[in-house]
Amino acid sequence: MLGFLNIYKPSGMSSNAVVQKIKKKFHIDKIGHLGTLDPMACGVLPIAIGKATRLFDYSLNKTKRYTAVFDFGYTTDTLDTDGVGTEKCDSIPTEELLVEVSKQLLGEIAQVPPNYSAKCVNGRRAYDLARRGVEFELKPKNVVIYTLDLIERLDDNRYRFDIVCSSGTYIRSIARDLGELCGSKGCMSYLERVETGNFSKSNAIVLDEILSREDLSEVLISPITAFDNFDVKTIDKKLGYDVLSGKRPVYQTLDKPTFIVCEGKLLGIAKCNEERLILDVFLYEEKED
Repeated sequence: MLGFLNIYKPSGMSSNAVVQKIKKKFHIDKIGHLGTLDPMACGVLPIAIGKATRLFDYSLNKTKRYTAVFDFGYTTDTLDTDGVGTEKCDSIPTEELLVEVSKQLLGEIAQVPPNYSAKCVNGRRAYDLARRGVEFELKPKNVVIYTLDLIERLDDNRYRFDIVCSSGTYIRSIARDLGELCGSKGCMSYLERVETGNFSKSNAIVLDEILSREDLSEVLISPITAFDNFDVKTIDKKLGYDVLSGKRPVYQTLDKPTFIVCEGKLLGIAKCNEERLILDVFLYEEKED
């Protein structure tokens, strides 16, 4: 098998647990998700199967969209409501103030990740150190927040936001930063990922439905569909044979990632700006699983 599943992950389950359930049910050797969702979060979780796992690096720069709910007036050690409360305050920002300070977080910003995150500190995961009570400091990372729109006030201290951002953005950190900019404290109480790249909530499939199937052929998404912003070039049998044999045949210069197809079969993704045809990612499967 080669392709992707667009899974709607339920809240209360880790991303890895979703992968393991699918792996066990369908006896898949190579499988992995394209971007972790925290256990408390729900939403779109793309799963790569077979050689599609080799496309992980190509998914790193995908734009993502979230619906998030932020609470103000308190915060926790994890910056979400799964954590232990650490600070409280009486200052609750108004809608007008939140709209105004949100502008300060738009564009490319240096964002400090939460201590409870998968970031590495001297070879150790930050969340492991945080759980052990070890003091450490995480370096800011540049991320891009394209939109940060307040949608509605849900309660006295609770607001819903629509957020479009780059990969690597921590939504929990946005809650913290908004709180600090307003002279308050903030944490995240709900998170749903509604889009990541070309994967959307509108065509995602709930995990239980996937696990109820006998095979995945009808719901497997081809790499060409998943990365429809890439070019597609069809080559003849002779050129295809040369490429699969490890030769570097003369070919046109490519200015963007390009899927190479031969006789209806996907060979892989060609390197850019080369005058010879070289596969950067090899995807060809001689036999179907």
